[in-house]
Parts: sequence; C-alpha cells; structure tokens
Amino acid sequence: MLRKTDRMVNQIAALGRGDTTARHLAEAALSRAEAFHGLNAFVALDPEKVLAAAEASDGRRAARTTLGPLDGIPIAVKDNYLTADYPTTACSDALPLEPAGVDATLVARLRRGGAVIFGKTNMHEWAYGATNTTSSFGPTRNPHNPRHITGGSSGGSAAAVSAGIVTAALGSDTGGSIRIPASACGIYGFKPTYGRASRHGVLPLSWSLDAPGPLAASLDDLAVLLSCLLGEDAGDAATRGSRPFRPVAAHSRTVRLLHLTGPGLERSAEVDASVAAALQSARGCMVDTRELPGMRRFFGAWETILHCEATAYHQPLLAANAAGFSTVTRAHLEAGQYLSAQELLRAQQVRAEFCTLLASGLGDWDALVLPTLPVPAPAMDSDWQAFGGRRVTTQDSMTWFCWPGNLAGLPAVTLPCGLSSAGLPIGIMLMGRPGQDERLLQIAKRFDPAINLTE
Repeated sequence: MLRKTDRMVNQIAALGRGDTTARHLAEAALSRAEAFHGLNAFVALDPEKVLAAAEASDGRRAARTTLGPLDGIPIAVKDNYLTADYPTTACSDALPLEPAGVDATLVARLRRGGAVIFGKTNMHEWAYGATNTTSSFGPTRNPHNPRHITGGSSGGSAAAVSAGIVTAALGSDTGGSIRIPASACGIYGFKPTYGRASRHGVLPLSWSLDAPGPLAASLDDLAVLLSCLLGEDAGDAATRGSRPFRPVAAHSRTVRLLHLTGPGLERSAEVDASVAAALQSARGCMVDTRELPGMRRFFGAWETILHCEATAYHQPLLAANAAGFSTVTRAHLEAGQYLSAQELLRAQQVRAEFCTLLASGLGDWDALVLPTLPVPAPAMDSDWQAFGGRRVTTQDSMTWFCWPGNLAGLPAVTLPCGLSSAGLPIGIMLMGRPGQDERLLQIAKRFDPAINLTE
C-alpha cells in the first residue's frame, strides 16, 4: 500500500539530489504494476515506451537541460484522454480507437514538462458511472480490499496511486469522478474550477460539467501538478482568460468553514464521526453548520443536464453502433433521448439559482465542507447502501455529495480523514469559491493529513 515515502515531491527531491534516476523510478513502477496486476488498474501499459521516456529524462538531467520539476516522474493517464502513443477507448467497445497521434492538452503539458506517461488507466465506461464496475476491461478493485470497489469513474487512476504504482495520475470529474475514487482509495484528488483546466482532447461526458484534474499521494503533489496543468488553452474556449496555478502563501487569518448537513446530505455514523474529528483538528478554522434547502431539485437539475449533454454527444455513435455500449451505459444514453428542450432549459435556470445560493445565500465562507462519500467503499456486489435513514443505489451513494461542485463549477479537493471499522478509507471534501483553487489548497493544508498512510 501507499507509504509516506511514496510521494511525488519526494521523488522530485531524490532526482534533484542524484539519489535516484528516472529509469529506476520507471522500473520500480513497472515492477509494482506487475505485483498489483490483480487490481486491474491499467488497460494499456508498454514497458518499452515507459523506459525510453525515462532514459530520455536521465539524458536531459545529465546534460543539465531538465524541463521542469516533473521531468522523469511516472504519471498515469485515464483512458478518456487522447494520447499520441496509446489507444483511447473510454473502456468501451463502442468505438475502439487507435493511438490518436496527438495528445490531449493536459497530457501534452505533462510531456513538455518531462513527465513519463505511464500507460492508460481503467475507468467506468465513457465516465458514465461512479463505481468503476462497468468497463470493457472488467472492474477495478480497491487496493485496501479487493472485494470492494474503487469508485469511479477515475477508479483505475485512484487504484494506481493508492497501490503506490505511481504517485500521480490524471482523471476527469463530472459528478465527482476524481474525488469519489480518491476518497474510496484513501488518496488526494482535486477538481479545478470549471474552465481552469483544458478539456481539449478529453472525451466528454457533459460539456458544461466536465473538469479534468489530478489524483495524487499528497496535497503538495497536487500543487506541483496543478502548476503544470492549469491555464488558458486555445483548444478549449472555456479556459479563455484562465490564469496558471500559482501556489499562495499560508497566512494566519481564521478560515470560515461551512459544514453542510440536512436532508439530501445524510451520511453514515462512522463517516460523520470521522469528518467531525477532522473539523475539530483543523488549525485556525471557525466552523458553522448549515442546511442546504431544495437538494432534490438541484440534484434533478444536475442529472438532467448530464443526461442531455451525454446523449447529444453520443447520439451519432449510438445510432451507428448501439451494441458496442454496455447495457447500463446504453440505457443511460437512451433515457436522455426522452428529455425535452424545455426540461433542459428549466434545469439551467435551477442551476443558476443554485450558483446564486452558494455564492451569496449562505453568508460569508471560505470553504464548504462535506464528507466526500456517505459510506466507505461498498462491496463489489453491493447494489444498495443504507445510511442516515436513507436507502439508495450504490451509484447514487457515490455521487451523493460531489455533484454540487460540478453544477456550480467550484474547485473541490478530497483528502483522507480516517479509516472505517473495516479498514476502508474515509475522505473529507472541501469546496472553494470559483477561481480560488490556490486558496482552497492552502485551506486543505490546515487539516491533519495522511491518516491513511503508513511509513
């Protein structure tokens, strides 16, 4: 399992001191990938390509021409990012793709920084689900207990980091798909503000909800990755005017945290206890508790927008090759055909109400706080979850707290805050104000980190 030494910032420091080489890091990652093959975290991994990229990095370091702090660091990529040298299938048989010959913008930025692209990771088919059990390559298994799910849709990326195969990976987040598996696997995940990370070259699920971002072994690792990934990109109009990520210095001002509770935000007793303990341990924070009214309405708006946009994107492929989709994904896409333009427009109106509520209807706050998941990672064969007097599907339980960040376009980060009685990770999620990604990461550092990590 992940150890405190398995952090990207430690690898960067070791490379800088000459204590290790990029080839050694690559070989160690390949060896660990083989040892944890049963997790099914990777769907494409070519050792020759990995080692060639690592040797090129070592050559640059010997010539003192390194490209940046990520030079020589193995980083995995979710299978919905286009990659020049690996197929991109979104873990579906609907449209098996050959290597695109081009990289998604964020992959290209990693390569320009010298990162070693370490294969493609398993995901919930087309990112249209939050369990990572629906994939043409089979389900991904949780490193903490292989009989439990990773959550999704970026489950392969989370499993690869949690198992210590790599210290960082790319994911994408439409209703929690970075934060859900990061929490379930006991690592860190960051969803940027909508429009700060380029979606160019990332196969979409929902254009107005999607946000690509990193999963990593520590908050410091996230900061290094975000400094490479965020910023304007001509390939994605939503990023116009977006500034690069520039870490901000910590300061002593008391931070106002708003812990959200109430109907629609229920959680299990042990998750609630872990989050309460984390809030008590947070340094220099004042915590208020508030209920959010109308959660069912707002969730309905997110779901309507998601289904409409996903069906619109997939309609040509659905007409040409419906049999290529799994039964579950095809049912979601076909259901989207029955939503009307009026329903979509009404959902967008409700979305605007929700954004206004969060921005000005809750008073002054620096970060909104929720558990990342209402329950620890469910068992692989569990279809229903019971918590807080609710009984909901496993799918809905995974997105229970995460979708508000997508509906409102907020930056959001999840970090581990404890272990369940069964030894499964519990995560706490912070959401910040739009565009204040740097500030949010600093606030997260006020919490006691790495409870799930061992030496």
